[in-house]
Amino acid sequence: MVDMLPVLPRYQAFHGRVALVTGASSGIGAATAWTLASRGAAIAVNYHRGEAAAKELAESVRAAGGRAVAIQADVTDADQVRTMAERTAAELGPIDVLVANATGLYAEDVKFAPFTTTPIETVERTVQRQLRGLLHPVDAVLPQMVDRGRGSIVAVGAALSRTPAPGFLALSMAKAGVEAAVKALAHEVGQYGVRVNGVAPGLILTRVADGLPEPALQANAQRAAIRRNGVPEDVAEVIAFLAADTSGYLTGAYLLVDGGTASS
Repeated sequence: MVDMLPVLPRYQAFHGRVALVTGASSGIGAATAWTLASRGAAIAVNYHRGEAAAKELAESVRAAGGRAVAIQADVTDADQVRTMAERTAAELGPIDVLVANATGLYAEDVKFAPFTTTPIETVERTVQRQLRGLLHPVDAVLPQMVDRGRGSIVAVGAALSRTPAPGFLALSMAKAGVEAAVKALAHEVGQYGVRVNGVAPGLILTRVADGLPEPALQANAQRAAIRRNGVPEDVAEVIAFLAADTSGYLTGAYLLVDGGTASS
């Protein structure tokens, strides 16, 4: 895995910065952790179930000369998240960047389920866990960012917040909540030097997409303006852009990363 971490001495946009990436043992989270680490950030790799993968990622960052620690926490549990933030600060330093990628859900939760045949409790659980997965990490890191007068938060939503799909009502509602939170928080904390932005991926080839039939994947690729499906690195690059000081006048943005699918 070390060869996945390029040496970019001329582009150390996050040198001296500490980033906490939730849900970073695989997929978009792991790609984001690699991208930020390659640009100088010390990385806290959060995981819930994927202990082996998270520890391997952190070890590979260290082997390449970076700083990283893997920390287990359920992002829907406020106490665990608070402990994670405290440990990150103690082992790596004050948190400069939060990437709220973990949804509080699992791949098996993200599936086609018509509202008329879905227990209302399941719908409520999906929305509640998604919003907890955003709000608990933000609540844990925001006070120190405000105190220091700087910080960047990037939330990972989904294109479903803009183009809800039949059979995905709960997830569409949850992602719309993420978008609203990004915009509201940006207005609330901008005066303290903290920026809040979001990304809205379309269909990305992660474990969630593994359960989709090949014809569905092909059809989505054909709908995309650039005629392919997305990969985690596509989203990670946008997250890195939003998190860096080079986008310092950008806050409250919620960027679609869907290869032009929504506009095709």
